Amino acid sequence: MILVTGATGFVGRHLVARLQARGEQVRPLVRNTATAQRARAANIEPAIGDVTDPASLARAMEGVDAAIHLVAIITQRGSATFERINVQGTRNVVVAARAAGVKRLLHMSANGAQDTPRYPYLQSKWRGEQAVLESGLPYSILRPSLIFGRGDQFFTTLAMVVRLNPIVPIAGDGTSMFQPIWVEDVCTCFLKMLDDDAYLGRSFDVGGPEQLSYEDLVDIVMRVLGTRKPKIHVPIPLMKPLAAAMEALLPQPPVTPGQLDLLEIDNVTAPNPVPELFGIERPAYLQAKLGYIRS
Repeated sequence: MILVTGATGFVGRHLVARLQARGEQVRPLVRNTATAQRARAANIEPAIGDVTDPASLARAMEGVDAAIHLVAIITQRGSATFERINVQGTRNVVVAARAAGVKRLLHMSANGAQDTPRYPYLQSKWRGEQAVLESGLPYSILRPSLIFGRGDQFFTTLAMVVRLNPIVPIAGDGTSMFQPIWVEDVCTCFLKMLDDDAYLGRSFDVGGPEQLSYEDLVDIVMRVLGTRKPKIHVPIPLMKPLAAAMEALLPQPPVTPGQLDLLEIDNVTAPNPVPELFGIERPAYLQAKLGYIRS
């Protein structure tokens, strides 16, 4: 039995489908009965619980051989803080997995995770990693760069920005670097880590085959959408007040001040690492798989 936290999230939905397709017994962790009913309709028996509720995790871990921990937030709202979800939530998963005798814990962190207060999101991911590293469990950690695919937030939001604005704003100088990796390639990495003991006790920084600037990403989105619009570079200090207002007022703001701060550092890994690390011979290029943003 494989427990997947974050099973209804972007990566989780793709990964559960892949696990099902190969005949695995999957137990998605879901937060309410409505989501549980949808899972049952897809012939999956879920566990109702939350990473902030240790008792529910203890029940969810019963009879589990492997746990894949995907739950994380990139923006904070109300009680859903980095500390509560990314840090303590991971600690709760570790405690429950250890108590249940889980044989393998796979954890999704983030490329660039680091113990730096300047970047609270990356610091929270680093602290979550420490809980896994200190767990005493057989573990593998995946640290992907920017993930793209149907259901993502980044490129779907960027496509909306391109559609709605006659002049497309570029945050800062547009030179921040990314290494987008296709969600199905991320899922393949998890399946390899699930199957092969050679991945245990290790952390892996993964990105796709291209290192692209933020402005490159905007240009690719415009090409896929079949549009050409002028661009304007907006200094990040000028964008922050608007980002702060959107963070305060919108349930899913397109950008937050913390995300703008992340543009100060490049989100790249070694060039095209997944063929060597995971045997994915032809990892997907961004433009080839971005057609979902048209709809």
